[in-house]
Amino acid sequence: MTEEGRSAKINYEKYVRLTEKEFQALGEKIGFRQTENRIKRLNELKLKGKRPLEMTSDFQALIAMGPRTVEPIREKEVLEKIKSILSASSSRDHFLFILGLNTGLRLGDMLPLKVQDVKGKKYIKIVEKSTGKIKRFPLNKELREQITEYTLGMEDNDYLFASRKTKKPVQRDRAYKIIKRAAEEAGVEFVGTHTMRKTFGYHFYQKYEDVNFLQTLFNHSSQSVTLRYIGVSQEEIDETIDDFSL
Repeated sequence: MTEEGRSAKINYEKYVRLTEKEFQALGEKIGFRQTENRIKRLNELKLKGKRPLEMTSDFQALIAMGPRTVEPIREKEVLEKIKSILSASSSRDHFLFILGLNTGLRLGDMLPLKVQDVKGKKYIKIVEKSTGKIKRFPLNKELREQITEYTLGMEDNDYLFASRKTKKPVQRDRAYKIIKRAAEEAGVEFVGTHTMRKTFGYHFYQKYEDVNFLQTLFNHSSQSVTLRYIGVSQEEIDETIDDFSL
């Protein structure tokens, strides 16, 4: 067994019933990091009594698991940690994260933005590719103040998130890697290009419970699609109602 595989097995073998041979086979098939992630997920299922019974062994259950869906970042202290990490390395990267968290914009829609698109504005206009319609993403008061500070000394035609080398917008893959690296340093395991967008939706819903607004903003076909997208489970909805009375 490799050193990486041995370390992973020491850390996680208590959670599942897995022989050393099975663990090694799984690690060689999907990678030891992905193996760790799947073991954690299976452990969560077992603790909740939701382990798939049709799988006769933990090994089969781990093999059957697909990649985990990107979830919103629910803990605000983790968000603050990511902000701090990004701020220490780059004001550009820090502001990219801030803008994504506070607007619900797609990463691909943020990168081409110029100073003139946000400075002195109360919302950002984005043309929906699927419909050709213009959608407005509101900018809250604190974000408008941060925009003023961030764009100080910049020209109206400057890109908000320009590459230092080309002065053109940072490539989507590069921006994703920047956010992913900071999030992983803060302890977030599953990060995708929609992490900021989903995180915005999740916390907006937690505060206002206005799924209709989010459905419209995200251009979803139904409220149930929106709730799944922002990671709000039926259990969370039930808990909210359980504490509600008139």
